[in-house]
Amino acid sequence: MPSQQPLKALVIGAGIGGLTCATALRKVGIDVAVYERATELRAAGSGLSVMSNALTALGTLGIDLGLDKRGQVAESFVVLDERGRTIRDLPFKEVCDQVGAPSVCLSRSDLQEALLDATADCPLHLGAVATGFQTDDTGVTVHFADGRTAHGDLLIGADGFHSAVRAQLVGPETSQDSGYVCWLGVVPFDHPQLTPGCVRHYWGSGQRFGLIDIGHGRVYWWGTKNMPAERSHAWDGTKDDITQAYAGWADEVRAVIEATPAADILAVPSRDRAFLERWGEGPVTLLGDAAHPMLTTLGQGSAMAIEDAVVLAHTLAEPGARDDLPLALRTYEERRRDRTRSMVAASRSMSDLEQADTPATRQARDDYFRLTPHQELARQNAQALTFPGIPSPQPRVRRALSPLERWYWIADRTSPLNGIIRTRLHGHLQLPLLRRALDILQARHPLLRVAISGDDGGAPAAFRPLAGQPIPLRHVQVPADAPDADTRWEHEVNAHELAEGVDWHTGPLLRAVLLTREGAERAEDVHDLIVTSSHCIADGMTGLSLLREWIDIAAQLTDGQEPSTTSRRALPAAEDLLPRHLRGQAGDSPLTALMQRDEEQRRLLRPRRITPSQPVPFQLRRTRMVHRSLTTEELRLLVSACQRHDATVHGALAAAMVTAVAQETDTQQPTHFSIGSPLDFRSDLDPAVCYDEAGTYAATLPSHVRYQPGAPLWDMARAISQDLADRRQREEHLALVNLLDRAGPKTSADGAAFMRYMDEQGPLNLTLSNLGRHDFPDRMGPWRMSHTQLVAGISVTGAVVATAITTHGQLAWNFSYVDDIVPTPRAHHLADASLHALRSALSSDTPETGH
Repeated sequence: MPSQQPLKALVIGAGIGGLTCATALRKVGIDVAVYERATELRAAGSGLSVMSNALTALGTLGIDLGLDKRGQVAESFVVLDERGRTIRDLPFKEVCDQVGAPSVCLSRSDLQEALLDATADCPLHLGAVATGFQTDDTGVTVHFADGRTAHGDLLIGADGFHSAVRAQLVGPETSQDSGYVCWLGVVPFDHPQLTPGCVRHYWGSGQRFGLIDIGHGRVYWWGTKNMPAERSHAWDGTKDDITQAYAGWADEVRAVIEATPAADILAVPSRDRAFLERWGEGPVTLLGDAAHPMLTTLGQGSAMAIEDAVVLAHTLAEPGARDDLPLALRTYEERRRDRTRSMVAASRSMSDLEQADTPATRQARDDYFRLTPHQELARQNAQALTFPGIPSPQPRVRRALSPLERWYWIADRTSPLNGIIRTRLHGHLQLPLLRRALDILQARHPLLRVAISGDDGGAPAAFRPLAGQPIPLRHVQVPADAPDADTRWEHEVNAHELAEGVDWHTGPLLRAVLLTREGAERAEDVHDLIVTSSHCIADGMTGLSLLREWIDIAAQLTDGQEPSTTSRRALPAAEDLLPRHLRGQAGDSPLTALMQRDEEQRRLLRPRRITPSQPVPFQLRRTRMVHRSLTTEELRLLVSACQRHDATVHGALAAAMVTAVAQETDTQQPTHFSIGSPLDFRSDLDPAVCYDEAGTYAATLPSHVRYQPGAPLWDMARAISQDLADRRQREEHLALVNLLDRAGPKTSADGAAFMRYMDEQGPLNLTLSNLGRHDFPDRMGPWRMSHTQLVAGISVTGAVVATAITTHGQLAWNFSYVDDIVPTPRAHHLADASLHALRSALSSDTPETGH
């Protein structure tokens, strides 16, 4: 679509939301056509309040509807009992003054007239009953009952509670009844109790009444009365019934009912729907009551529709929005979801409170409003009457995959290449709270809001930003008395998290699992949290940071705090952050030198590797894992021994693995073996990358270590430690990052040759990824934590990859293997043999035998 051609929006519904939407979209240069099912526009005989937050929102687009001249600015708000005795003066006008905008009460017809004046140049089609829509690459086509169609770039369903657009998006739904009927009226009226700009609410038993000055000598009134849904949905009573319902109430209540002609009194059911978390699909979205119908208790229904329209207009006006309209619409929905969800819930809660119909609940209701401190009531009002504003556009990742990311993606689409982090929480944990924390985590990280567009169409594979696509959270409940309850997480990892790839087509590239084991009587609940990510966006350190942050957010929510949703920066690819002397063509020389050294070492040393038990085609390879660990005492001995022998813990674990592989093949002569070690390079980048920023920042270097039967393990441990230190000093781990640009596959179609190279000569045939001692806390919020560890998927890149991490005073040592290349019994043997080699070295080591 040429950039100079305006977007065309189809708005279904000419109510408050639809007309405001048309006004707002026209303000940002979008062509709009409005379609209304009614054959003439006649606002119902009722009134409403356009709250301060709605007027503030309109002001951000320079829209002034002149409502203060059409209606009446609210000057006071008082709650009374049914006889007119004051329960509480609310600080409503005070808060309106604080937020800088009035709240205006007026008739629905006056507001409609103001909006029609503002949209005078916008086509309005009456008698247009929408029956469905279709989307394609050109936009969206709406079909109407009379055979007409309309085509546009986007569709906004603003067609109210019985939305046809929502019905196609969601399917059949049921409404949630409030338990009462609502009567409405607008009438010229005057009474000594009514002051200019007054809002008066009267509370009885299972009944309420509202009396609101809407200016020009008129008032808007409403009344509610508890009754079964079958009657409230089809109320067929008379004015006399209403008069009788309010017999004995304050004089002004009875007088205004008497002054209203029976024909001008409306009776409507009061109902809402379960909150809808996703409002649209493709170039289609919802707005106002079509998206989030709410009860009228807070008087915020019209304001929420107006806020929706304004936020939608701002979002569509942002740079790049028209290049991806579905993303822009999901962004609008995401920006509005929390605000409208809380308003729907608050309206329902306040409705339940105010309709109290027993002496005890009435007393509790009245006492709450009488006794709540002024400051708290002001805070609650300010929260509703303050427009949250238009958030700055979130940083987004929209770029081609780097050579490193592209290789991980090609490997992953052949066989899953997942990284998995697990920890155990002890204590009560609420699933909705965890879900909310996961949404906040996603909002903070641009790489958690992407999918990948494949290269099948000829364009390079690329990250594609998402909006409104939550991170999947699977909940598994484990019986407390299940025999495998304590190790069930291992089954989940093997059966699902290693076996099933993250859906890169739809995104996000991360998912989560909660395993819950409810405690027996007087015992605490136990939960295993598992985070699984595509290696394209997260290495082990990223996974640990994300899991920790997720729990920290949940702890803040548990404590009643509102965690920040501010997004971190969108980073370029790791290759573009390398030091300048290693970036681009400048990195060719160091990479060439590295490859020559490695080739010379392989030629001279001829290092051995794990021999496959049988060949397995790349696309059939599946990773499984074996869990092992060191106790606190074993870890203490290991650290002490490493210090005595000038070795690292990583070197000792790698030497134990080499010993296990060598002894498995009954190696009798001194022989070199190759073992890979991923080296983190975040701090080496320019600018440096923090551990709390998502991404993959590790390069795996091979160490060719000499195994000598009968020699102490510490010689190998020291050699591996020194080799990695030397290679880091020479920046070989950074030079290696450029290898994929020179030799890696350019597309998914030519990945097979590089897979064969990695399988036969790559550094991941036998690998140890050790994250070292990690300060993962033992307690966060109300929960105690333990058993934090990581598991690596292998995909097509190796045979055995062990991962190690030290937390909570223990070292977790997990062995991943490609099934059948290394059959399960053999994998268990290698894990046990590695552990045995290490324990034997520790048992034979004393301070006197060390250096």
